[in-house]
Amino acid sequence: MYVLIVISVVLWGIQCFADSNGGIMEKHPQSSKKVQKHKMLTEQKKRRQGIVVCFALITTICAVLLAFKVIPHVSDLIAFQREQASLPNISPFDSEWLEINPDYVGWVMIGGTNIDFPVVRGSDNVKYLDTSFRGEDNMMGSIFMDYRVTGDSPHIIIYGHSLGDYERNTAMFGGLNHFLDEQHLAEHPYIWFMENGYLSEFKIFSARATDIYDPAYHLDFNAPGSFEAFLERTGLPVAATQATELPRQIITLSTCIGLNTDYRLIVQGALKRTIPITTEYRENVGWTFIRPE
Repeated sequence: MYVLIVISVVLWGIQCFADSNGGIMEKHPQSSKKVQKHKMLTEQKKRRQGIVVCFALITTICAVLLAFKVIPHVSDLIAFQREQASLPNISPFDSEWLEINPDYVGWVMIGGTNIDFPVVRGSDNVKYLDTSFRGEDNMMGSIFMDYRVTGDSPHIIIYGHSLGDYERNTAMFGGLNHFLDEQHLAEHPYIWFMENGYLSEFKIFSARATDIYDPAYHLDFNAPGSFEAFLERTGLPVAATQATELPRQIITLSTCIGLNTDYRLIVQGALKRTIPITTEYRENVGWTFIRPE
């Protein structure tokens, strides 16, 4: 829509120049050379002025359209950063998170990125697209789990916005794009997710640009053998799928990418181990062993 508006302004400007120039030539078909030269200079001056006006209009319109598109993101990003700074500096295992937001279900973290966030789950996949962790309206939304995922689901899907196009610090899930780099993936191969008193370690096996129709978003595993079939479609290495013990759970982190609303960037990991979060563990180890300094 923005492009059409700009094109319309340009065409309007060109039409104005054409009408003006044609009118001048029609009014003086028999002018003397001196008069014609004067008219030509006048015509050139008007043309230059018209071009300046046209470009000024285009620049103004583009600036206004850009402001309407970018400013809300910037202001919401600032509000999001303030909210993050206001969150308590407590363990993800602390029950205070549930007091702040009853939809709190756990915590997701990946080394080598800024991804270190509380995770919520709503009654649908719409609410937390533009609702912050504290329940405020914000286009940044929250990091949230697919509402269809339950405690015993073999597949966890977690969504988050990405502002990588506007903020090079890749806010929210923007840091997922780092995993398209094989070297970065080799240096930071794990996703950690805490839920229901357990800390789960997932080894990343896939990072790719895709769309909303990717089988990676599949969550219905009621039919016998459906999860095994899903594993084959996820891109797990052959050695892993032929192993004696298949992964009991897969995690998929998903964010938007590009201008097409159907495009997505996903990073997937297979469960390697699960650590019970006992009182002793909280006191002696906690969450600090995986958090970067």
